[in-house]
Amino acid sequence: MRSVTRYREARPSLFASLFVVLAVFVIGVRGLRNVSIDIPLAVAAGTTVNMSCRYDLQSDTLYTVKWYKGPEFFRYIPKEMPPIRVFGELGAKVLQNRSDAHRVVLKDVQPNHTGKYRCEVSGDSPSFNTMVVSAYMYVASLPKGDPQVRVEKSRYAVGETVRGNCTVPAGNPPANVTWTVNGEPVNSSLVLNITDKLGVNQQLMTIAGLDFEAVQEHFNNGKLHIICHANVFHLYKKQADVILTEERPRLASVLGTRESSYIGVAAKRFEDWFFLNAVITLLLCNFR
Repeated sequence: MRSVTRYREARPSLFASLFVVLAVFVIGVRGLRNVSIDIPLAVAAGTTVNMSCRYDLQSDTLYTVKWYKGPEFFRYIPKEMPPIRVFGELGAKVLQNRSDAHRVVLKDVQPNHTGKYRCEVSGDSPSFNTMVVSAYMYVASLPKGDPQVRVEKSRYAVGETVRGNCTVPAGNPPANVTWTVNGEPVNSSLVLNITDKLGVNQQLMTIAGLDFEAVQEHFNNGKLHIICHANVFHLYKKQADVILTEERPRLASVLGTRESSYIGVAAKRFEDWFFLNAVITLLLCNFR
């Protein structure tokens, strides 16, 4: 009977041990979670950037937060004094008085700071749970100036081919160009990105061509409206436009002597005209 009694008396202790183990297991899984990173997709060169790393420690305590772009450039350890350490060229850009366990602020960012940024969060002992999240940021060198539209001439008759180009000042990355004719999208016939500046902060000028046949529907009260739209992410949005006039048929045109204001041998093909204008534009930029 004593052995049975001892067994019955031991059961509560066994149940208590199982409860403790289960409790430890449950607490263990309630650690670091919901780690996310918030970084602008694109910023302008020379600006100040706020980056944040959000997380839920739950029952954990924070051990460290580290930031990387390739190598580590920022570290936050709350148990150390001071808690912030920075490393390398990018670390020199950190505004330490505005950075903390959840945020890093970089000043005067440049195009070479474009890349993937990673945030690594670690809980303290005994778990040392660690999670890493990342995001990509572009640092854009924006064009200095507005786009410019050039066309062969200001008057076109129905059936003639309208040819023109749009030149956007150099930047990095180069501007994206789209066209509208009387509000309707029209594809570029050709796009060139011409190097205007070499080196680390390479600059690229964009020249986009336009080539379409004018039809009667294009002319509204004898006018045709062409717009060149240029953008670099959400940071640069500019446009340039030109209004063309419908050239009415003349008696002389019936005899095969249609008048044209196009000048030069390069007028015989659009590609020649387009490249000629591109070269002239580039030369003008280099002489400024």
